[in-house]
Amino acid sequence: MNNRLICEDYTCSTDAVCVVRNELRQCYCNEGYEGDGETCESLYTDCQAVYDAGHGDGVYAIMPTGWPESPFNVHCKMHSDGGWTVSHFYAANVFQRRTDDDTSFHQNWTTYRDGFGNSRNFWLGNEKLYYLTNQADYKLRLDITTSDGTSLYSEFTEFQIESEETNYKMNKLGSRTSPSGSAGYYLSYNKGKQFSTYDRDNNACGNFNCAQLHRSGWWHYDNYCSNCWSSSYCYYIQYSSSCKSYCTYENLNGVYNGGNGEMIYSYYNNYCNVQYVEMKIRPSS
Repeated sequence: MNNRLICEDYTCSTDAVCVVRNELRQCYCNEGYEGDGETCESLYTDCQAVYDAGHGDGVYAIMPTGWPESPFNVHCKMHSDGGWTVSHFYAANVFQRRTDDDTSFHQNWTTYRDGFGNSRNFWLGNEKLYYLTNQADYKLRLDITTSDGTSLYSEFTEFQIESEETNYKMNKLGSRTSPSGSAGYYLSYNKGKQFSTYDRDNNACGNFNCAQLHRSGWWHYDNYCSNCWSSSYCYYIQYSSSCKSYCTYENLNGVYNGGNGEMIYSYYNNYCNVQYVEMKIRPSS
């Protein structure tokens, strides 16, 4: 019958199987589809697929290639070129947003892995970000609003993180292009670094716990952890009674309106107490 399965009182979709699950025999949509079994629609793999289907901004359920669990919600933002290097509409998967002090980003490893927050402040989750960035080639866009209300952005031609086995190492970050100001100017220093949280310190700094003192889960590095400075720059953390140093020039998961070293900052001492951050990815082609 038109290649459709007959399952007792049901006519299954061609994208479904007729099987017994939980002692109930009926139509169930195949992996990568959702619905009641009689009607099954393909799940979106990312926000670009949402846009290609004719939808606008919003929250959508997606299922990246290989994702082993149920579909999860993402915030999709549809843009025109807006100063980017391409001249068509594109859809971005937002994986981080900071707008106020409602949500603490000083979270443990499991929370960063699984994701947390609300519509105003959130981290999608490192495990989800891993599957997203490994199903295709993606680029990264970073938007910030500085403490004086200036909006800035940068785009990076590549972005990818590895799995939890290598502590979600940022293994790809392409060149910085089409910038407005110097947002994320030194993000390249975080490339090749493993993700750290206060309870899972992966940056090899022997003098202190970078994630604990910066109060942020992030791709911290240990380049300067043995240095001892006394300056009062906003990106310096106090790790002893007489010494200050830092583990990142970009602390985008820091404390909203926090103190020195803990606050959200970008481009080391140039953009202190950043008031808005959004990080998003989209396919590079």
